[in-house]
Amino acid sequence: GASGREGGSGAAGSGASAASVTAVAVASDVPSSSSWDAAAPAPLSSRASRARPRHLAIIMDGNARWARERSLPVNAGHERGVDALRTVTRCAAAWEVDALTVYAFSHENWKRESGEVSYLMTLLQKTLVDEVDDLVKHGVRVSVMGDLGMVTKELREAVRNAEEKTKKNKKLLLNVALSYGGRQDVLRATRALANECAAGLLDAEDITESMIADLLSTRHLPSECREPDLLIRTSGEQRLSNFMLWELAYTELLFSSTLWPDFGETDMRDALEQYAARKRRFGARNDKEEEGAEESDEHDTS
Repeated sequence: GASGREGGSGAAGSGASAASVTAVAVASDVPSSSSWDAAAPAPLSSRASRARPRHLAIIMDGNARWARERSLPVNAGHERGVDALRTVTRCAAAWEVDALTVYAFSHENWKRESGEVSYLMTLLQKTLVDEVDDLVKHGVRVSVMGDLGMVTKELREAVRNAEEKTKKNKKLLLNVALSYGGRQDVLRATRALANECAAGLLDAEDITESMIADLLSTRHLPSECREPDLLIRTSGEQRLSNFMLWELAYTELLFSSTLWPDFGETDMRDALEQYAARKRRFGARNDKEEEGAEESDEHDTS
């Protein structure tokens, strides 16, 4: 992902300044089963289908480690990470997840070496350009959140083009966090409200949670699924890394040891099965409801 030691499509380790054409060539020598034209993912179990998350968020982590373990340039790991994202997007669409948010490049990633950042900007731009026609064909709508004033002009144009071409799609909303930070997002929202207070347009006592939420980068998402139901982080790291800190308040967290380039349909299915088995309480407890759910589970053979 966009954070931690490894990163996904948005973070790189040593060697990221190598020419992108070299990384593409190396990555292409590693077999990949990811394709928009591959067989559709098999259906979920009845339990997982009934309790599937409406909004799934993923911190894509482990690309650099994946490459190092194979003695490949780090960039090859990022290229393979794009394949993993394609697979997960296809699964989310097939399993009727409403929204998929992925951490592509974090606010903190700007601190990295300039050659590495340049490569990642190029990769993100290339991915949007190369994938947009298939995204249109498969009903995936693209949206991007974050501080796009910091990215390259070419990447901004690719973002605008992808958002425009896919804006009528309804099957899945693919929300990409790009140049994004959760703390920075909350800071921008609170500053906006503070300015309204200073101008005499708002009393501080009248500020509500919903007013803050309406100023966050996720405000473009449907109100009923702004907050992820499930967060997956790959590569074994167990932290949020400044990702959607406001929205993740009651999100179920799942940490997978699988490196992001290896994360595929089986891993995705397992994550959704684990999510379906959890009891979400949102701070409350209903003993009677839990007893009923346990009795129901005894008769569920799915």
